Amino acid sequence: MAERKWPGAIKKLFKALGDAEQAGELVGLWYDHAVDEPVARYIDPDRLLAQVERALAEPLVESWARDHLEPFLHREHERAKERGDLVGDWLTAEAKMELRSLAARPVEFDKRFLEKLVQQGAVKHMLKSVIEETLNRFVETLRPGGSGGGVGGSVARSAFGFAKRAAGGGVLGAIGEQVQQQASRAARTFIDGSMNMMLERLVVIMSSPETARQLGRTKLQVYEEAMKTPTAKVTKYQTKVPMDDLLEVIPGVISYNLERPEIRDGILAEVRAALEVEGARSLREILGDDDIAALRAEVIELGGPLLADLAGSAPFLDWLHPRVK
Repeated sequence: MAERKWPGAIKKLFKALGDAEQAGELVGLWYDHAVDEPVARYIDPDRLLAQVERALAEPLVESWARDHLEPFLHREHERAKERGDLVGDWLTAEAKMELRSLAARPVEFDKRFLEKLVQQGAVKHMLKSVIEETLNRFVETLRPGGSGGGVGGSVARSAFGFAKRAAGGGVLGAIGEQVQQQASRAARTFIDGSMNMMLERLVVIMSSPETARQLGRTKLQVYEEAMKTPTAKVTKYQTKVPMDDLLEVIPGVISYNLERPEIRDGILAEVRAALEVEGARSLREILGDDDIAALRAEVIELGGPLLADLAGSAPFLDWLHPRVK
């Protein structure tokens, strides 16, 4: 490379930039200027959306998940086993009190939502099956030798002694079987004719204040148990996530949604709404003097040596040389 001749002022500048401490001072000047500028100067909604698209591009998301997310889940599971902590250990006392209060609140369902829900075929089938099985089991208890001892047999033994006189109990057994069949048919007829009434009643029960309180108590019990759950038990489930299967669809889902006009419009609208609130303020105003000072020290510590290296690099000298001849 041919030797270059630099004006005296440029030589002094190079000498200053070549020293990491003096380069750090220049970085500090740049930092002070940057944090006092309005935030809106740095954020353009359309450019930000373009950066989000690049960051969440399908190949990049898939690579990041394979190289970082999956190994992290396994490492964290091993650390959780070593720590032996509980889920509740991750929360402050204040946070646990607030979450406990939220968990204890009654669960109130929207009545119109319930009315639509109970009309779903799966719900009707499930409810009908439960009721039918319950009634059949009840009918079974009426048979002689059934779990209830048999209502017919009990009456016969106590009132007439009929069971003793029947040949081996066969007559009574036949009657019991006939009664059972009739009762089972009656139960099915009752269920078929009363489904709408039962569904309406179910909606009333589910939307009642008492059910809301009961569900609130159930939520509270679930919360209490969750706080006692070992963290390792939670991370164990994470390690069982079928990552290969998820990686086949998650990146595509993200890309697909970022291409939807309504999603893009929503992101842009939210960024613009945030800029309306914070755009005219500087980073110094938003973060406060203490955080700005701490960040300044870190920027200088990292940026000073980087700037010093840049000042002595061939690409920078090649760029500068024709501008100062």
